[in-house]
Amino acid sequence: MTTPFRLFSLPYVPLKQVLDNLGPHGIILLSLCSRRSKNLAVSYRGPSKNVQLHLMYGDSFGSLANDLTGVWEAIDIKNLGSVRLGTLPSGKFRDVQYKMDGDCLVTLWEDKLTGLIEIGNYAREIFNQDIYQVSIGDEQAVGYRRLIEWTMDTQKSIERFYFGIKKTLDEDLDYILENLKCTGSLSLLARPSKNYRTAKPLFFNLNVIYICKSFWITQRDLLGMNCKIITMYNSKLTSEDFNVFLKHWISGGCSKLKLLLVSVKELINFESVFDGVEFTERGRDVERVFIE
Repeated sequence: MTTPFRLFSLPYVPLKQVLDNLGPHGIILLSLCSRRSKNLAVSYRGPSKNVQLHLMYGDSFGSLANDLTGVWEAIDIKNLGSVRLGTLPSGKFRDVQYKMDGDCLVTLWEDKLTGLIEIGNYAREIFNQDIYQVSIGDEQAVGYRRLIEWTMDTQKSIERFYFGIKKTLDEDLDYILENLKCTGSLSLLARPSKNYRTAKPLFFNLNVIYICKSFWITQRDLLGMNCKIITMYNSKLTSEDFNVFLKHWISGGCSKLKLLLVSVKELINFESVFDGVEFTERGRDVERVFIE
């Protein structure tokens, strides 16, 4: 016979030790048991809340993760067929069907994106912090604008954003570039139409920007990237474009830049790149030291 563990009877120090060892999965599960346990989870401060909340949305699921470790997953209820599962006992998720997948809580929803947004709201409350990263992951992530809109409405900005939908409508990419406020790292795998150009000039002030299909990036856009690391592939930028950018950087523009990596479709003429630029050519074996 199992003896109940009287958590709320513990003095403060042993209670905190228990909570310190629950981890983020345990904090979420504890918060869903009762109103009292939710209040305890919200007020707790300790290592179980040392998290980077990450919302991931794709075709088959939506997930709350700590970095990349799943904590709470939302799936469409139609995936379950006629099977009826147990329901959560308390609060705003009362009567939502659930199951456990290892340590990860899985809840079933008529619309998984609605479920993911509800989970995101709840996680922000329980962990007393904003969502750190949003990742939108595959071609069938229907309605993803809702997730971006919710993120911007609730916390105004996001530290990291990953967009993995390759076949992207031009208007959707415009929406992302105009409405998303990213402060740390932006990764775009989007592939708009071949003649796509941004509706407005781009200005980025980030640590990292990665653009996989960057054929639509113009010289004007490049000059607006004040980022530490710029990585772009499939670029149509020319030697003359890089010459203008180099002079812009030497004169103090894009002052955060530490690394520029661009894969281009046409061969680069380095005489054109360095035209009008004073420089000292060094051998490849000479060590270069950069000071922050």
